Amino acid sequence: MKIEHLGAKNCVTGSCHLVQTCSGSDSGVNILVDCGKAYGHDPELAFDRFPVLPRDIDYLFLTHAHIDHIGRVPDLIDAGFRGEIICTHATKALLIPMLHDSLSFTDKSDKQIQCLEKTIDELSWDFEYNEVEDQGVGPS
Repeated sequence: MKIEHLGAKNCVTGSCHLVQTCSGSDSGVNILVDCGKAYGHDPELAFDRFPVLPRDIDYLFLTHAHIDHIGRVPDLIDAGFRGEIICTHATKALLIPMLHDSLSFTDKSDKQIQCLEKTIDELSWDFEYNEVEDQGVGPS
């Protein structure tokens, strides 16, 4: 297993961490933990400088719905991410409203924002905090 800090390494905002697994000849699984917006002078690594392409990220696990943990999710999708977004029920309930507010400060049209929100909703599944899921990864 390998963990690489792609954001919030030596600062506070822009949480983004890549967990990679490998087993023998298997190429492994790429899990991104958070994809947050950086603020102030905190650095934000461009997606083309990530160790894996956004399209090769299998899962995005969101720890909570603060913008410095979820703010770049729309950009990650625009860059090609189509994996599963996994989070708690509470985080999923706040995900779209928080991103909708954040996206209102961009130059994206209402139609583009609605399309992104639909994609995020389709890719996302949630679970109850502190509840064991024994049916494997993904919605059933």
